[in-house]
Amino acid sequence: MNQTELIRFGTGRQLTEIDYLSELLSYQTMFQPIQSVGQLIAQVSQTINAINQGFLPTELPMLEVSDNMIMDVQRYVVDKFPNQPAKGNALWGKLSESLEAVDFLVRHLRDALIEYFSMYGYVSTPFVQDLSRYLGNQPILELMAGHGYLSAGLRALNPEQVIIATDNQLWREQPDITLDQPVTIVENMTGLAALEKYGQEVAVIMMSWAPDTSTADWDLLQVIRENYPTKKLLVIGEYQGATNSKVFWQQAKLKPVLATHHHTFDLINEQVYEVE
Repeated sequence: MNQTELIRFGTGRQLTEIDYLSELLSYQTMFQPIQSVGQLIAQVSQTINAINQGFLPTELPMLEVSDNMIMDVQRYVVDKFPNQPAKGNALWGKLSESLEAVDFLVRHLRDALIEYFSMYGYVSTPFVQDLSRYLGNQPILELMAGHGYLSAGLRALNPEQVIIATDNQLWREQPDITLDQPVTIVENMTGLAALEKYGQEVAVIMMSWAPDTSTADWDLLQVIRENYPTKKLLVIGEYQGATNSKVFWQQAKLKPVLATHHHTFDLINEQVYEVE
């Protein structure tokens, strides 16, 4: 998928210095002759560059240096020095050490997305396209929208659709969190206040990457069940993992949806659920 096919969510950060990307690209020339490893580095660097320039990236495979990639490197060394084992061993030592560094970097892409762009859940172009088709033209309220990547992508695809993004922005009070503004209009209000103001005006309520440090998600679910029982509730997160409270996962009735273009690329298995 080239950049012209990606969803433009805004201007992006337009950062000129991204240490993570510089470190990753420092291995690009070394592994250029080894296609599988070169493609891995390119996929991750393209993801960073797309978001930085204001585009939602493409979907990602599991990000790791696989056994097949290690075998590709070994074959490259043998082919380069078939009759010179000393030189082959020296090259293998250099490449294997660098391969470990590449593996570490790609496995920590999510940390880089959080650090540089405040993107916690991975919001890709194919996923937002799927989500937009799934939602149709129904009016939507997003709770806990964070920096607004999900609503920004949906708004870009369907500018006439009613999409209300809200967040209480408590993340601004946490240490080492970026103070950059959301990438789209996000109203500063709590989830309960957003439900009271907009709950009757929408057909779908979305909640993505609710924190696992409070039971606010459970409080919201109870209010939705009691006061807005006909509304469709979509939750994006990791079941009993990195997102949402334990009581929420215990009490929510879950139906997985939209798995085609929304799957894990690291150890966090975020999914989309319809919740009763």
